[in-house]
Amino acid sequence: MSKKVVIVGAGLAGLSAGIYARQAGYDVEIYEKNLEAGGCCSAWKRGPYTIDNCIHWMTGTLKDSMQYKIWKNLGALSDDTKYIKRESFLSCEYQGQKITLWRDIERTKKEMLELSPEDEKEILRFIDYTRLASTLQQPYENFTEVRNAFNDFNSYVPRSKLLTSVFEYVFKSSTDMAKQFKHPLLQKLFTDFMCKDYESYWLVLSYSIFVANNGDIPEGGSAGVVERMVKTFKDLGGKLYLGLPVSKIVLSKQKFTIDKEVFSKRAVDYYKVRKITARNAEGILLVDETFVEADYVICACDIFYTFGTLLKRKYAPASIRRIKHGKCKSPIYSSFQTAFAVRGEMPEVDQLTFSCRPVNVAKETYDRICVKNYRCYGDYIAPKGETVIQVSLVQYVQDYEYWHKLRQQPVLYKKKKNEVAHEILTRIEERFPEYRGKIKLIDCWTPYTYHRMNNCYYGAYMRFITTATNRNAFLPIDVKDLRNVFLASHWLRYPGGIPTASALGGVVVNRIKHLDEDQIIRTKVKKKLQKRRKQLEKQYKLAEEITS
Repeated sequence: MSKKVVIVGAGLAGLSAGIYARQAGYDVEIYEKNLEAGGCCSAWKRGPYTIDNCIHWMTGTLKDSMQYKIWKNLGALSDDTKYIKRESFLSCEYQGQKITLWRDIERTKKEMLELSPEDEKEILRFIDYTRLASTLQQPYENFTEVRNAFNDFNSYVPRSKLLTSVFEYVFKSSTDMAKQFKHPLLQKLFTDFMCKDYESYWLVLSYSIFVANNGDIPEGGSAGVVERMVKTFKDLGGKLYLGLPVSKIVLSKQKFTIDKEVFSKRAVDYYKVRKITARNAEGILLVDETFVEADYVICACDIFYTFGTLLKRKYAPASIRRIKHGKCKSPIYSSFQTAFAVRGEMPEVDQLTFSCRPVNVAKETYDRICVKNYRCYGDYIAPKGETVIQVSLVQYVQDYEYWHKLRQQPVLYKKKKNEVAHEILTRIEERFPEYRGKIKLIDCWTPYTYHRMNNCYYGAYMRFITTATNRNAFLPIDVKDLRNVFLASHWLRYPGGIPTASALGGVVVNRIKHLDEDQIIRTKVKKKLQKRRKQLEKQYKLAEEITS
């Protein structure tokens, strides 16, 4: 009889864990609070329009790359999948000038140098690192090929200083790196791309993924990816229960001591223990008081929801326990989002950031906004001749608290967010007067919406903003003091996002498989020892009879 794995959450991490667990022969049930799977990787309809809330580009669309193999195994992508291949990654405007990051990196280089010859050194360094990162994303058979690709790379930066210079991108924030450019538009390019706290190398990495054809948009966007993964899971015999929130994980009262070998070496090192007094999880309890028995429980949901609702806070890693409200050393962020329908396809815009009159959103004020056009996603986005555009404005903890407090007065909450959305609409019409009267608001949502829909901590749909050396960059998948409860979430691994979520499902299931294999081995050894002990006892009794 196969063992049963119960998974809390049907986002990409939960679906990934479910698929890998079924492939390993386990009985699998996934329980999701919402009526649709996908978690933050979601899309929804507003009349004839579709709003895609996740995939701007999908890492792993380059065939035979490591991430592509993961997506293919999960059914998210296949060799027959069609992709939207945009020509430009993003564009920025400032003081009447415009710069674009093209798929053709030589075109980008040429336009950057024409824009600001005085920034030649920094421009060439940016282009060199993007090209290097792009080259290293190609599928290689072994490390020798990777090393050869690195050695063949002709960099503007002297090879002796290459790594030192690369680390500067890794450890400098986007704001600090922008200061190394003299031209104000190139400065805006770095500060516009992501929230100000991110390391500057994220622009290099993301753009390199695009240049390498490893970050395109699969057909169907976010909803299409989720739909294909759900189909894969169900075709394998997995059971998916929607609209059934989990209230807690039920633990046995009995404690027992187990050797450290039962846990991964990383978990033992992390908790600095030699032996662990542990408990077993008996299963989960749904909000309707239904008990679901399980041999293993995988928490594929928000990490703070796991260690605050499903489990007591004492089970969380020490670094997570120390995080206080509003005092997170590893900052987090969310967004205020708006979606508009446009009569016309708006070909002037792909993804464009421009200056505008200041607009106040909660505690933040913005004088630049980014408009993304979704027409290229296909006809399911909007009727022919029309399109959907979206604007996302970064929000922080204090902004979430503002919206959370306002949500206690639903009428006022709805009024305020609609007022902000119409202010944004006004700024778009001021930049594109030819579309005045042709744009209408179809939806807007706040950081609190992400919390309400997916239990996101302070509305954070991404993980911590961390560097690779930060304490919270890599968290254990084991849960301290619990033998059969595991975590699968993009919160656990740097850098996070949907590639991390999809990969962690396999990591967790491998951990469970190893535990079962170790248990089988220990059981066999124990039986052999018991058999040998009985033989020795029999021989001893026989010897006693002979001597007597």
